[in-house]
Amino acid sequence: MKTMRIYMLMIAVLVLLAGPATVWAASQLADLENALMCKCDDKCGKVLINCTCDTAKETRKTLMSRLESGLTVDQIVQQYVDKYGETVLSAPTKSGFNLSAWIMPFAALAIGGFGVRKVILSWVRPVQTEKDAGESGEESAFEADTPSGKYSKRLKDELDRLES
Repeated sequence: MKTMRIYMLMIAVLVLLAGPATVWAASQLADLENALMCKCDDKCGKVLINCTCDTAKETRKTLMSRLESGLTVDQIVQQYVDKYGETVLSAPTKSGFNLSAWIMPFAALAIGGFGVRKVILSWVRPVQTEKDAGESGEESAFEADTPSGKYSKRLKDELDRLES
C-alpha cells in the first residue's frame, strides 16, 4: 500500500512537471506555424497553422523535433528562410523593399480618401444662382460654361428688352 502511494506521488509530480513543458512546446509550435507558410507540392498558399495537407503534418513533426532539440523559434524560422527564401514567411520583413508591403496599403487608402473627398466636395459645392449673379454683377462660372447657361442669359436679356 505504501509503495502504491509512492508511485502515485511520483506520477503526480511527473504530470505537474511535464504539463508546463507540454504547454510551452505547443505555444512555441503555434508561433512557428503562424510565422511560416506551407511548402506543399500543390502550392496551396496557406499559413502552416491553417493547412491540413500531408506536407504540413510532416513539417509540424519536424518543427516539434527541432523545438525539442533546444532550438528557439527565431533560429528555426531563420533555418527555413535560409532553405526556402523569404517566401516561406507568412508576413514580409519590415526592412528594405518589403517595407513597401507594410506602407503602401495605408498610403493608397489615404490617397483614395483624399480623392473621394475632393469628388464629393465638387458634387455638393453650392451653385451660384441667377439672383446671386445679378447682385454681384458677373455671370456664374456654371452659366458661362454650359449651353443652358448661355440660353438662360439670352432669355433673360430678351425678356428684359420686352419689358422696356
